Amino acid sequence: TRMKAFWKQWNKGAAAKAVKLFALSVGATALCMLGCLGFLSGGKEPSALEASIFNGGKEFAHQEDSAAAAAAQDTSRQVIPLGRASGIKLFTDGVIVASLTEISTEEGVCCPAAEAGILPGDYLLQADGQDIPDNGALARYIGSSQGEAISFQVRREDQVFSVEVTPVYGEGSFKTGMWVRDSAAGIGTLTFYDPESGLFAGLGHGICDMDTNGVMALKSGEPAPITLSGIVKGEANSPGQLRGYFSSDESLGTLLANRETGVFGTLNQAPTGTAVEILAREEVEVGPVQLLASIDENGPQLYEGEIKEIVNRDQQTKNLVVQVTDPRLLERTGGIVQGMSGAPILQNGKLAGAITHVFTEDPTLGYGICIANMLEGMP
Repeated sequence: TRMKAFWKQWNKGAAAKAVKLFALSVGATALCMLGCLGFLSGGKEPSALEASIFNGGKEFAHQEDSAAAAAAQDTSRQVIPLGRASGIKLFTDGVIVASLTEISTEEGVCCPAAEAGILPGDYLLQADGQDIPDNGALARYIGSSQGEAISFQVRREDQVFSVEVTPVYGEGSFKTGMWVRDSAAGIGTLTFYDPESGLFAGLGHGICDMDTNGVMALKSGEPAPITLSGIVKGEANSPGQLRGYFSSDESLGTLLANRETGVFGTLNQAPTGTAVEILAREEVEVGPVQLLASIDENGPQLYEGEIKEIVNRDQQTKNLVVQVTDPRLLERTGGIVQGMSGAPILQNGKLAGAITHVFTEDPTLGYGICIANMLEGMP
C-alpha cells in the first residue's frame, strides 16, 4: 500500500514538469553531447569529459545485419544534411544506479545496496513488484520503508534478476547507499534526415551516463527546440561549448533509439533541404571537407575543414581525424566545441560523416564517424 501511495503522486504531468527543470548545458551536467579526447596516438590514452564516454556500453551496442550494412553502402541513397543544433531529452528505461556510497549509522558504516550485490550501471526496474517511474519516487519509497527489506528487479546487461536490499537509518532517513539517475538532457547537432525511412540521425555517438560511461537505455525522449545564447571558446586543455536553453515546451519529434553510433528518431515535420549522396566508407579520403554546423541564431553554416587521417573505417566510431581550418569558426569557437557533436562532414558534395569528439590538447582537432556507420545503426 505504501508503494501504491507514492506511485500515485507520479503522473505524466509531473514528468513533463521535470523535463523543464533539466539543466541545458554541455559541460558539467547530466549529459555531455561531445566527448573530449586528450591524445591522438602514440600509446597515449584518450579521456572523456565527465558526462559521457562515447565508447558505449556493450549492453546497448547495436547489432548490424546484412540489410542495414547494404543500405549504408548504397551510395545512390540520398539524405538531407541538417547541421541543426537541438536540445535532446532522454528518459531511461528503469533508473540507472550511477554510483554506490557508504552510509554512517549508529552501528557503523555500510552500503546495503552493495552488500546485496547491486553494481553501478545496473538498472532498477521494479521495487516490490511495482514499476519505478523516476528517481524521486524511488527515493520517497525507500525513505518510507521503515527499514523493511525491498525486493528490486534489476537488469544487468542482458540479465534480469531480483535482489533484496534492506535500507538502514543514517543521516536522518532510511537509505540504501545508491545514487540513481532517470534522465539526461543537453545540446547536440542533428546530422541528417533520411527521406526514404522518414528518420533522422544525430550526435554520431550514444548518450552515455556520466558516472558509469554506458550508453543509457532509452525509455522515451525527444529532440526539442533551443535558443543558442553564447559560446565558450575552446582552448588547449579547456574544451569550449555552446550555451543555450530550451526555448519552448514543444517537442520536435520522438527518439526511437540511443545507440553507440548516434541517436535516431522521427521529426514532427519533415525538414526541407537539398538531398545529397552518401560516401561509402572506402570512398572517404584524406583532404578538404566542409563542416555544417550551428553556433548561433543564424542556423547551419558551412565551414572549411580537413580530414587529416583515416583511423579505422570499419570500427563503429572514431573513424576520422578532422581539423577545423576555417578562420571564421576558429575565431568564434576556437575549433570544435561541445554541442557540435553530430555536425555533418561533407566531401566533394557528398555526406562523408559527422563530428563526434574534440581533442583537449588541440581544439581544432577532433574525431569523426563515417556516415555509413550511422546509417547502419538506424532502427
